[in-house]
Amino acid sequence: MIVRTRIFEFCNGYYKNLSELATAMEISVSQIYRVREGKRQINQKFIVGAMKAFPNHKLDDLFYLTPELPTVTKNYHRQHSATHSTDKPTDKEKQITKRFISATEEYGQHLKNHNSATTSLRDTSREMKRCTEIANKALFYLTSSHN
Repeated sequence: MIVRTRIFEFCNGYYKNLSELATAMEISVSQIYRVREGKRQINQKFIVGAMKAFPNHKLDDLFYLTPELPTVTKNYHRQHSATHSTDKPTDKEKQITKRFISATEEYGQHLKNHNSATTSLRDTSREMKRCTEIANKALFYLTSSHN
């Protein structure tokens, strides 16, 4: 199975060009271009980036699975994919897609929790730094007033 994307269909309404899209996805323009041209597979970073760039779309709106084609027919399929785009997914493909969506959503939740914990640690660290600075000023004042 190959992961495919529909982000290029949604892109025009949100972003002026691939550079803007790349910035929103936090990946390189060349990676986006290579995925669009079919020269690179979609990876986890691309999926997470697409979810950031299109927060109002569900994962299954942005991505779908297609069967892996034998090497001999890949080029033919790329050249003629517009005329054969009405193939419907099988039950197995639907199950795999559901599992893929579930795993990606779980990973997305993990990232949210990780981000929340990191933010909390950063804020607590800043607060501790402020308290330490106040305590150091007080100690400096107390020790300098006795001299």
